[in-house]
Amino acid sequence: MAGLVAKSYCDAIFAIAQEDHKLDMYKEQLLFVDQTMKDADFYTVLGHPKISKKQKKEILEEVYKHDLDPVLLNFMKLLIDKGHFKAMHEIVKEYIRNYNEVNHIQVVYVKSAAALKEEEAKRLKKTLEEKLNKTIDMRLSVDEELIAGIRVKVNDTLIDNSALSRLERMHREIVSK
Repeated sequence: MAGLVAKSYCDAIFAIAQEDHKLDMYKEQLLFVDQTMKDADFYTVLGHPKISKKQKKEILEEVYKHDLDPVLLNFMKLLIDKGHFKAMHEIVKEYIRNYNEVNHIQVVYVKSAAALKEEEAKRLKKTLEEKLNKTIDMRLSVDEELIAGIRVKVNDTLIDNSALSRLERMHREIVSK
């Protein structure tokens, strides 16, 4: 149910953002809201049943009145009025998915045994952009258990060129013989 609610509200705010040519601004502001709410536990406060809707909207107004577009702030107040504010995090995630789709951006997760050098990361990003024909938003992380090499995850596809993976394959081959 939360997924359907988030999708419906996201579609609404995304359409408004497109119409007003504010896709980028809303993306940045929604990410800001999501981060500040996680950091300050606002999701818990704004979802608490003993705090009135009026108080919740006043909190939103006080915290975000200088940082958010008025339409976006009113959107958040509407979520409170409708009792769907708990879906805000999912709405933000859905908005980012829609934004990436419209702008031909592909999020790619790259794990490496050691931090990639800047030049290596640039080469990998360029290669992925050419292969996928999209702008790449590369999320780098280090996983020392890989021993050497990298793992690249694009949607549900995993390309594993790590030493750990090769050792595991060799182990399976030896055990199966």
